[in-house]
Order: sequence, then C-alpha cells, then structure tokens
Amino acid sequence: MTNTAFLFPGQGSQYVGMGKRLHDQFTAAKLLFEEANDTLGYDLVKLCFEGSHQELMQTMNTQPAILAVSVIAFEIGRQELGWEPRFMAGHSLGEYSALVCSGVMSYRDGLSIVRKRGMLMQAAVSSSLGAMAAVTHVTADQLDEWCRRTTTETSQVVIACYNSLRQHVIAGHQEAVRAVADRVLEAAPHASVKYLNVSAPFHSPLMQSAADKLALELRNVETGPGRWPIISNVTARPYGREELVELLYRQMTHPVRWRETMEYLHRNGMDRAVEVGPRQVLTQLMKETYPAVQTFHVEHPQEMNTLRPLFAADETRREAAIAAAQAALTAALIARNRNEDAEAYTTGVVEPIRQTRELIEQMRRRDGNLDVIQILDRIRELLQQILNTKQLPPDKQNDIVGKLQAIGQPAVVLH
Repeated sequence: MTNTAFLFPGQGSQYVGMGKRLHDQFTAAKLLFEEANDTLGYDLVKLCFEGSHQELMQTMNTQPAILAVSVIAFEIGRQELGWEPRFMAGHSLGEYSALVCSGVMSYRDGLSIVRKRGMLMQAAVSSSLGAMAAVTHVTADQLDEWCRRTTTETSQVVIACYNSLRQHVIAGHQEAVRAVADRVLEAAPHASVKYLNVSAPFHSPLMQSAADKLALELRNVETGPGRWPIISNVTARPYGREELVELLYRQMTHPVRWRETMEYLHRNGMDRAVEVGPRQVLTQLMKETYPAVQTFHVEHPQEMNTLRPLFAADETRREAAIAAAQAALTAALIARNRNEDAEAYTTGVVEPIRQTRELIEQMRRRDGNLDVIQILDRIRELLQQILNTKQLPPDKQNDIVGKLQAIGQPAVVLH
C-alpha cells in the first residue's frame, strides 16, 4: 500500500496566472473561485489571473490567493482521482490550506482568517524595518550562532525556517539580517544568500503583536476534528483539535520546522508526496532530501492526468484489501468453536468480530485517520484472537489469516 503525504506551499509561491487552467476546465473550480470572491469581498479571480505582480505580492492578498488555488487543486484532485492522504503538511501559510482540505475549518473561514493574518503581519512591522533572506550551504548550528551573536535588545535576527539540511531562512530587523548575511558570505564563500521580496519578517519575534491579535481572531473560528492528520510547523508532529489556536498562534513567532516535518513523514512510512498548489518549492525540497520518495506536483489538469494511473492502482489495492479482510472474517465466523467458556467467547470472539467489522467499514469509508496497512495489521491481530479463542488448530488458523498475506505485511505463521 502507498502512504501519500499532501504538501501545501506557503507565501513566495504565488504568480500571476495561478489557478487559471483549473478555473477554465472545471466547473467546480469556477464555483470555488466565486465563493472566494464572495467571502473576501473583492475579485480574487481578477487578482490571480490579471492582477499586477506588486498587488499580488502584498501579504494580505497573497495569503488568500495561495490558499484558494491550493484548496481548489486539492478538491479537483479528489473529484478526478479519488486520492486519499495519509498525512497533510503545509509550509507556513500552507498549514491553513491543509486545515481547510482536511475539514478542520471551512473554506470560507480559512480564506477570511488568512486574509486577516496577512493584514496583521503586514501592519506589524514597516517593510523598511524588517527583512528575510534565504541562506544555503551553512549548517543550522553555525547560522544560529551568528544570529545570536548579532542580536541585541533593539535589533533581532533569528532562523525563521529550517527548510532542509542545506537551506534555511533568517528573519528580523533589516540591519541585523544584513549583518548575518554579510557574515555568512565572508566566512563561507561556498554559501549563498538571497533576500526575499516579502513585506514583513515572518516567523520571528517581530510578529508578536500580530500573533496576539490573530489569536483573538482564531478563537472565533469554528473547527472540527478533520479527516486526515496535519503536521504542525511548530512541533513537526500531528496536532489535535484542542491545540489549534495555540499552535497557529505560536507559528507566527516560531520557526517553520520543515526539515523535521519531512523526517516525521518519512519515518512514518511516507513513500509518495504530492505538492498541491502553485510552484514546486516543496517538491524540490522533498526530492533533495528523500530522493527515494515518489514526488509529484499538482496545479494543472495535465499534472493530474499524470497521476491518474497511480491513484487508480491505489484504489484497486484498497478494494482488494477490503475483499480479503471480508473473506478472512467470514472464514473466522464459520470456523468451528471448541471453547465452551461463554465469557471467554464474548471477550475473545464477539468483541473482536465487532471491531473487525468496524475496521472494514473504515476502509470502505476511506477513513484517513488510519492507513490500510495499519488497519490490516489490526485485523490480523483480531482474527488471531478470534481463532485462538475458538481453539482452532494452528494449520486452520494459518489458512484463514493467510487470506491477508498478499495484502501488506505477511501473516504470522503458527507452529
């Protein structure tokens, strides 16, 4: 089975024309763009397709634009390909796109809150006072040391994004950022520094006033449990509904731990990554860090066509897993019971049967909280419990549990 992580880009991925091909080809995309127009109170379609680069670059415009295009691309992919994430993760702003796509917050609320977030970030620090710069080929420890040595009470600079082993972003007061950049180029000739065209020093202490105001806005957003796990930028771990406000608040002033996010996904079985939204920034980071992971980018209809055979195969395997699990359960149900202990039968047969049926239903519902491999592993354990309780001979147990052997991990052989 394939474990697919869906990745959502952050600010900096925007460009004039993004989302147009989806808008022109799919009615659902048109409707979602129209809903965005109604929610925001201005013509987002015109801004994305015909607006000036400078207008789109304004943080309060960029954030809802990228969220809209990312969510629309994801929803069209769901309709066209039926894809099912194992995990979701978004870089900075992209975390909000993931929250909307998972169903933690509504599309309208997502658009409204990132519009407000952009306004607050833009107003927090004058563009002439703050700066951000991408630094490559310098270790995080060395860069952090230079930031700490440069920072004073009135001039701060910190690492804002840990993107990969070789790429980091620094943010803070303009003079402090320039001082660290100069130090990098002086001490590490092989390194490179690129100043980012942004209107505020995101993910730094300079965003504290904006974070405080955003927290008040977030408390008014209605949230749900979400369909798929989302990795937090702040902790690089999945978070629960009760942590939403706190982690999105801290995200404003804390670094994006993207390298650790990729590590977490890889460690938990991710073997395919799909970036959904404009540009391919996260796609490139994943390819550089984990070249063995199948990595794709989806923004245009033709890119979806490339993925169609892969997700069709995933659906075939899911259906095969359901059929195999149902066949194994049926065999366990009709297997002769040699255990006359009624209490043991209730505990070891009746209850595991109920749990197995629920797990099969999870696969039918495409429940994203458990991947198919995990579900099948649990079904094997429950079947083993049923058959042991019925006191079925080991060879008969192997025959029944073996029905799942070709799907996922091999069954345990009894001797």
